[in-house]
Amino acid sequence: MVEAVTVTKHLKKISAFIFLCLLLNGCSHTQEPIKTSSLLQDAPQKDLPTLKTQETPTFCYFIPPKGWDLADQTKLSPRVKICFLGKSPHNLLPSVNLATEEVDISLKTYLDIVKKDCESDPNCQWRDLGKYQTPLGEGRLTEREVQTQWGVSRQVQLIVIKDKIAYILTAGSLKEEFSRHYKDFEGVLRSFTITNNLTDQIASTEKKSTLHQLIEKLQSDFKNTTDKIAVLDEAFESSNFQKESWEPFQEKIINDFTEMGPYWQILLLRDLQYQLLQN
Repeated sequence: MVEAVTVTKHLKKISAFIFLCLLLNGCSHTQEPIKTSSLLQDAPQKDLPTLKTQETPTFCYFIPPKGWDLADQTKLSPRVKICFLGKSPHNLLPSVNLATEEVDISLKTYLDIVKKDCESDPNCQWRDLGKYQTPLGEGRLTEREVQTQWGVSRQVQLIVIKDKIAYILTAGSLKEEFSRHYKDFEGVLRSFTITNNLTDQIASTEKKSTLHQLIEKLQSDFKNTTDKIAVLDEAFESSNFQKESWEPFQEKIINDFTEMGPYWQILLLRDLQYQLLQN
């Protein structure tokens, strides 16, 4: 009984933080567009522990709508992997975000808890939109409307549980603007992907081959650098490697693989940085 109560309290926290990540500063106020040169600095560090603890890392990502900006990661819950913001004349900006949580219950139990949590709030209306197939397996699409200080917020959430991890992809905006963003939100849901190999997700054989060549050159350049500078961190941060190899590679990823979306780009760059520093 104590165990059940603990689980319920734990999952109510994630229900609350998903809502809050849409309303707190990170997802409710205008952010500066992410700059190419600052992509790595602004990219979420939260994925690195996963890479370090798994022999074969698992990457879960989505493609945000074009022109949406990366939210300030420092203002989001630690469980929110990433959040993107759209444009609006209002304080509550349209947003999409991906959150994860370790769980040890079924999807049905998880949904029941989220539903009860919303039903206990007079300002919240929740409904189940039915099954939704994803690369992670069968998920559930839900919708809720919440009264906020800026007006009624409508959010759709895709919830999937795989290998004791709950993945929550949330897209929302003011209710009055929701229809304007519906196609964008639909595209985000369709793009939801999980993979062990980010390069395999590229559809074009030619572009995939180009990327492999770019990675091989980067690895070769780094090896040449480490022949002169033995400490890996120092070799990576060295002026020559950064200016002649890493920054040009980063520019190529950002400019030539836009169809993969900025979250895929961030994950690829982070993963390659991690791999170089582990050799």
